Amino acid sequence: MADAGRHPNITIHTLSEVTDVKGYVGNFNVRILKKARYVDEKQCTSCGDCANVCPVVFPDEFNMGLSSRKAVYIPFPQAVPSSYVINMNECMGRGCSKCLEACNKKCIQFHMSDETINVKVGSIIVATGLEPYDPREMDEYGYTRFENVITSLEFERLVNAGGPTKGDIIRPGDRKHPKSVGFIQCVGSRSKKKGGEYCSNVCCMNTIKSSLVLKEHDPDMIVKVFYMDIRALEKVSRSFTTEAEDWGFNTCGDFRGPLKSLRTEVCGWRWKIRPPVGLNFTIWTCWCSLWGSNPPMERENFRRCWGFNSTPTVFIWRPIPSFNRWMPPHAEYSMQDAPKAPRTSRKVSPREPLRLPARFA
Repeated sequence: MADAGRHPNITIHTLSEVTDVKGYVGNFNVRILKKARYVDEKQCTSCGDCANVCPVVFPDEFNMGLSSRKAVYIPFPQAVPSSYVINMNECMGRGCSKCLEACNKKCIQFHMSDETINVKVGSIIVATGLEPYDPREMDEYGYTRFENVITSLEFERLVNAGGPTKGDIIRPGDRKHPKSVGFIQCVGSRSKKKGGEYCSNVCCMNTIKSSLVLKEHDPDMIVKVFYMDIRALEKVSRSFTTEAEDWGFNTCGDFRGPLKSLRTEVCGWRWKIRPPVGLNFTIWTCWCSLWGSNPPMERENFRRCWGFNSTPTVFIWRPIPSFNRWMPPHAEYSMQDAPKAPRTSRKVSPREPLRLPARFA
């Protein structure tokens, strides 16, 4: 991202939103709403004096609430541009002005307002993104009820060297190193009752990667995955799974049930396997739920600007014929104009006997 920010032919618009698109292929007019950041990004040197004096403290969204930040902050390390931003919904404004007084370069500008930018481009790539599933809906897994039940994104921040624990794997409940970790697959995916009926496609490989990271940190740690099935279809994915099995990657297929608290000194969890398999109880000191993905919240804006349709699962979908909207006035396209594959077999009339090659005669 830093290389893209320094590239002379790449312009990055942060805190921006596409509000309207007009034109056709090769000549698009895009209207962008750039929201105010209340800090002059060209003058800011990221010294941090403003954040040191800010009295407002909020959970850090980038670290999934595992750490805190101020009302004036940098969204994440190595952000582009490398300057602070003020969340005016959290800032005390002119009633405080401590950051304004602490900034020697006078980068704080409370009077900054949103602006509209018009850009002409020839081609557009739409990256819709996704929204993570909220696992609190599936209360049988105890997320937010049990402190040591975390999500995959929270796990990513815990094992990251730039995270709140500097890469040290600890349990949120007691800040101790876990001896065993269990992964629950397909939370919010492939379910007709809660979540979505679709597969999120990335959870299986994410679990395998996470298990390898745990084994690299502690080879003696017990790691087990409770899943419906492991979907590692590509060749590289399969080899990655084999490598994880060599490290001690244990799986337990189709064994999923509600979590129940186990009041012991080890702060473990009791895992109850659903019938008809029977009842089985296993003690684990930490649980990680691999949640699914949902369509982005801004999908209505996508549909309005781009003319997209939606699938039954509310994901964005656009068939090829609707490409007519963005074709130049002199060009026409339809499915009938698509090239057809040449026929390689000769038609045989009902009265004509089928002639086989000599080697089959």
